[in-house]
Amino acid sequence: MNQLKMVTASVISAAFFSLGLVSSPAFAADKTSVRITSPKSGSTVHSPVVIHYILHKGPKGDHVHLFIDGQFAEPTHQNPVKIKLPKGKHTLTLKVATAGHKILGPKSKVTINVE
Repeated sequence: MNQLKMVTASVISAAFFSLGLVSSPAFAADKTSVRITSPKSGSTVHSPVVIHYILHKGPKGDHVHLFIDGQFAEPTHQNPVKIKLPKGKHTLTLKVATAGHKILGPKSKVTINVE
């Protein structure tokens, strides 16, 4: 009889977890993301370039780091970010970072032409 109760309790617990009725950090999905909304990739812009983005910090994200043409430029909490760029083609990348500046996986990249 005890084994039947244990099996029933296990089945009920599994059902609650699978339905999302019980949450646990071990089962919580990391909702960290970043997306550059402006300028659009392929667009032609003038300097200074204004970068608008949407950041979902998730459990570990704190801010973003800006990379220009693959080189680290600056960490920032500002949105939008305004940056002076020389004329030409440039790739802008935002990467989500922790408060300790560790880069997390999410990133967003656009390539623009500055006139």
